[in-house]
Amino acid sequence: MEIVTQDRLGVRREEGIQLIQENFAVFRSLLHQARDFAQSRQYNAAAVYAEIAAYHAQFKHCGIFASLELEDILLTIGRQIKYTSLNRSQTSSLGKTPQKILHVSTNIASPFGGIPRFLRRWMQQDTERSHSLALTKQAPDEVPPILQELVTNSQGNTYLLNETIGGYVSRAKRLREIASQFDVVVLHIWEHDVIPIIAFANKEQCPPVIYVNHGDHCFWLGSSVSDIVANLRESGMRFSQKRRYIQPERNMLLPTILEPAHRSLSRPEAKRELGIDENSILLLSIARAPKYRKTDGMSFADAHVSLLKKYERAILIVIGPGGREDWSTAIQQTQGRIIVLGHTEDTAIYYQAADIYVDSYPFVSITSLLEAGSYGVPLVSRYPYSSDTCEIFGADMPGLTGNLIRVHDLEEYKTVLSGLIENEEFRLALGEKTQESIVDLHMGDNWLRSLEQIYIQALTLPRIQLTSPPQDKIFLGEPDVFWIRDHSWNYQLDDLIQSRLQIMPVTQRFYHWFRLVKTRGLNKQVSLLLPEWFRLRYYLPLRSALQMWKIST
Repeated sequence: MEIVTQDRLGVRREEGIQLIQENFAVFRSLLHQARDFAQSRQYNAAAVYAEIAAYHAQFKHCGIFASLELEDILLTIGRQIKYTSLNRSQTSSLGKTPQKILHVSTNIASPFGGIPRFLRRWMQQDTERSHSLALTKQAPDEVPPILQELVTNSQGNTYLLNETIGGYVSRAKRLREIASQFDVVVLHIWEHDVIPIIAFANKEQCPPVIYVNHGDHCFWLGSSVSDIVANLRESGMRFSQKRRYIQPERNMLLPTILEPAHRSLSRPEAKRELGIDENSILLLSIARAPKYRKTDGMSFADAHVSLLKKYERAILIVIGPGGREDWSTAIQQTQGRIIVLGHTEDTAIYYQAADIYVDSYPFVSITSLLEAGSYGVPLVSRYPYSSDTCEIFGADMPGLTGNLIRVHDLEEYKTVLSGLIENEEFRLALGEKTQESIVDLHMGDNWLRSLEQIYIQALTLPRIQLTSPPQDKIFLGEPDVFWIRDHSWNYQLDDLIQSRLQIMPVTQRFYHWFRLVKTRGLNKQVSLLLPEWFRLRYYLPLRSALQMWKIST
């Protein structure tokens, strides 16, 4: 993708403005429906519609990155819930060090995603405290054993909120009652998860809440209940204050925690282990498949063809996308020197073999950049924007400043990579400098000091209170006009409604089911009429038992 010039911005601005306005109109309609349900005291229906609105704003940009109007509806619901626990004293924990931490997330199906890795490393480093885990939508998925073991070993507990009968309001009530036993709550939630916002609406009854800003480039819920927002990078921290209404004293930086990088093999040894010529120059990239989305008709693999043709010793290994048909031509053109793998559990040997790390594109993968840099590998990332107004879409992180090479366009990208391939001395020196900076900020005691400051600030500040939320203001400039084109996902509103039928109250569930029968032919999916708790507790086990019986007979 080329640098976005002012001329090109004009074209994209017109396209973006129209799409943002259309998306915002849908968002407002969903928000009004949620508010109407809340005002008529149909709180579970209001919560579901609020979640659909938040999901829509997250994936089809509406010109907003937070909605205090939407959160006010959820706070209204939360304030109506009657709790059995006593009110907490806001001064009881001042000056104390927290001992019991409750981590709250939405669903952790794999231990290898960004949030579960962050959680795991947090618990592994913060060993002086007890850590528990509450998951709002985990069942029927199993909690990854490594996380379960860490929780148990720290004398904590795991809570699956959707195992019990009831809707979102019941889950929120249970979460609130669980949280009353803890000194601090840490939110690692999906951006559209409404349950914690409902749960922590009554701040006088809550421990301090820390929101970890994992999705700093997306719309997310949580501004209204978070006493501290822990941003993982500087651009995210600036953006939280500018577009999410986070007060400066509540807006802090917590570097992404990394495990110590133990190099057990030299680069040549690691290459030999992988079956690669030790004299080759290995370019490595690791990220989830969606981060390598084709843009402007060019795939990630296509962008490297001319470079690999120029340097016959160069090899590109990409871990994460798996088999991709749109990369096959590029692989053939380079005689198989583009190697694409699916998810790989142990990537350490690849980092040890790598000579250069190239970031995923068009979506950056910052954790992988940090991990590569911690092995002394120089880093290159693309940033196709002409100004810093879109910095939230680029790669930045404590420890990368002054070390990461960030380029604007494909020609500059290939020029930089050529220089690194040709100049081994520069390559090694930059890698060593990058490694030192990352280790200094993202590991061990240095990271724990940053965490301790977050804990202390959360316990010291008075609880956040939202009063008279401002009306959502739509933005039609940068970075919004670029978000709408480069980051939106293609889905229909009915997809969201169908996926949430089973958590809807019975009236709404039947209404939408009959409507979708007419438009989508759902008559064969009668199971969607079952409430979610019934499906998890009875329907799925029965279906599994019947399948096993058929196999055995």
